[in-house]
Parts: sequence; structure tokens; C-alpha cells
Amino acid sequence: MPDLSVDFAGLKLKNPFVVASSELTNTLEKIKRAEKFGASAVSTKLCFLKVPFFAKPYHIVEKRAGFFSPSGDRLSVEDAQKLIDEAKRKTSLIIIANMMGPGGELNGWANLAKKLEDAGADMIEMNMSCPNIGLMAKQLGIHASPELGAALGQNPDLSREVTRAVARAVNIPVMAKMTPEANTPIVAQECSRGGAAAISAINCPQSLPGVDIYNEGRPIYPNAKNQSFAGLCGPWIRPLAYRHIAQIRMRLPDIPIAGGGGLTTWRHAVEMIMYGATVPTFCTLFYLKGFEVIPEIEKKLTRYMDEMGYLTLNDFRGIALRYIVSPEKVEYLNMIPEVNLEKCNGCGICTRIGHCLVINLVDGKAQVVREKECYGCGVCYWMCPRDAISMLNKETGEKVKLPGW
Repeated sequence: MPDLSVDFAGLKLKNPFVVASSELTNTLEKIKRAEKFGASAVSTKLCFLKVPFFAKPYHIVEKRAGFFSPSGDRLSVEDAQKLIDEAKRKTSLIIIANMMGPGGELNGWANLAKKLEDAGADMIEMNMSCPNIGLMAKQLGIHASPELGAALGQNPDLSREVTRAVARAVNIPVMAKMTPEANTPIVAQECSRGGAAAISAINCPQSLPGVDIYNEGRPIYPNAKNQSFAGLCGPWIRPLAYRHIAQIRMRLPDIPIAGGGGLTTWRHAVEMIMYGATVPTFCTLFYLKGFEVIPEIEKKLTRYMDEMGYLTLNDFRGIALRYIVSPEKVEYLNMIPEVNLEKCNGCGICTRIGHCLVINLVDGKAQVVREKECYGCGVCYWMCPRDAISMLNKETGEKVKLPGW
């Protein structure tokens, strides 16, 4: 039986399923539900010494693609302390306290972290997307853009010093959460030098959704008259998250990493671990389908590991990194499509691929007619709705086994 347990910066997790900081984790009732269905840890909703302004969630869900979440509920330090205390007393979960210190005061970060530790938190997660750090940078003698301040997580030197202050203030592990708007491997490296015991990536990139084109471009959020730049969540950002996790892991081979961003299936969890994450984190999946999906993900992950002969998550952690090379070192195979005429229904989708003139319909079936012009790129394979196209290695005559979506 595969073992799903994880040692995460000294914290013992029964499995790798961690609920990311969000409205999923802002009340005891929700945290207890997360435990009921099998989560091992939660990161509580972002808290402040002083909540900077009122905000509540407003969302747009584009099915199968994106989840726009510009804002959300914020906790005061008093609310966070109460939540953490109750969660520690009434659940057996590992409780990670997500926090953001005051933009212009270095000691404020340390003070806030200490308060959360005193409430019973097992780990501090530093949200490093604070935009108001100009004064703090000046006090530390660190350069920061003066126009609108600078996002903390974009400044490696400042991130290191803030991390150092927090790590010195508490006796529990400190995790630095990366913004994808930064050079995350460098920022993560400096946070590690400042005392971070773990790295979390990624936070949501900024974006904008579509608008009501028949109503003067007004926002299409159902509960808001206007909008701010949106945090983009969901499947769209998963490849971006993979990239950041891989780059952080390649620079920091030993540091624990919590990797999240658009993970919605057990397979995504495996991919995230193969790119180097110590644990995957989930948010959008639970938003849209509830914590009830955790047992099914655990079942399929266990079955997969059993089939592959993996006894622990360490057996496949980071194994995909060996195939990442610089562009000039990419090795290409001589591939061509092969059409299964019994499966082909002549829909013609493969003949309308804009960059390709290799396949035409002949007697109502797709056929390769210009083989020498084929890139072997596989777009026809991915596009075929009937799985009638496979990719053939011309040199060996073997069909390449490609995963489905």
C-alpha cells in the first residue's frame, strides 16, 4: 500500500492534500469540513494587523478555463487568532497561518507572525504580494520603485530581510509565498537565505476578465458595479505554476515547496510533484466542487502509485526536471500522423489546422497527403475528437504513446 504521508518542513502530514488560503479557510466550519473529507492541512485566510480596506469576494467563472477572483474577505489579527485557536483545539489538521504585514513597517511583520504563533499556528505563510513597501525599503536602504511602491515579492533583497525578521520572531517554520509577477527562483533563494523553511507558489497573477460589450464595457461580476485587476485562478494558470515550481526546485533542490495554481485532478497533483513540489495545494477545485472530491483524488492517486510501483511520493518527486533543457538542446523525433480509417468519420477538423496542409479528406476520410511537409507537431492528434490519429515514429515504425487530456 503506497504511503502518502509527507514531512513538510518538519510538519508531519498524513497526505499531500493542502487547502490553500482563501474563503475556503476563513471559518471553523469550513476547516472542519476540509478535515472531514480528508485534507491534511489548511492555510487560513489572509490576515492583517489592521485590515486595510473592506473587501468581499466577487468572482467570474469561465467554465473549463478560468476563475477570476479580484478580492476577498480579509481577517483581522484578532479574528485569525480566534480561528487558529479553535481549529487547533477542534481539528487534528496542520494549521498554516497566511499573513501580510504592514507595508511600511518591518517590525509589524514580525509582530503579526508572533501573534499567530501564540494562537497555535503550526507554520507562518508570508503573503509577499504587498504593494506598499516604499517606506520599509527606504528604512532598510534597499532600492524599490517609488511610483506606487513595489510588490514585496518582486524585490529579492527586501523579501530576504522581511523573511529574516519573521523567522527570527517565531519558533515555527516560516513559508514565503511567491507572486508570479516576479523572478521567483531568485526571490525564493533570497527568502531561503533569510530563514524561510519552505516556499509556496504561486499566488494569482493579475488579469482582467471580459466585459459586457452591450452595456458600455461594464464588468460582468454579478455583485460589483466596478472592478479591480483580477486575480486569475483555475486551469489557465496551471502551466504557469508548473514553470515556477520547476524553476524554484532547480535552483533550490532541497527546500520544501507547496505548489499550487489550477490543480483540479489527481493527475495534476502528480504532475506538480514530478516538477518538484513537496505537496500540492488546491483552491479552485474545492471552490467549485467542494471538499467532497478529496477521497476520490486520494483513491486515484493511491491506485496510480500502486500501478507504477511507487511506494512514497519521494519516488517520483522532481523526476520530470531531468527532461527540461534550454531551447537549443531540444531533441526532435521524426514523427508523422497515422489515421485509423475505422475510427475516422471524415469530420475534417484535422484538415483545417491553420499552419498545416499535410492532411486532406480523400473519399470522405482523413489521409496524409503531404508527408514531407509534416512537422510531427501532433496538433492533429490533440484535435481529433475520435482519437483516430496517432503519431508514428518514422525511424522505428513505432507508435508513440501520448497521454490524453
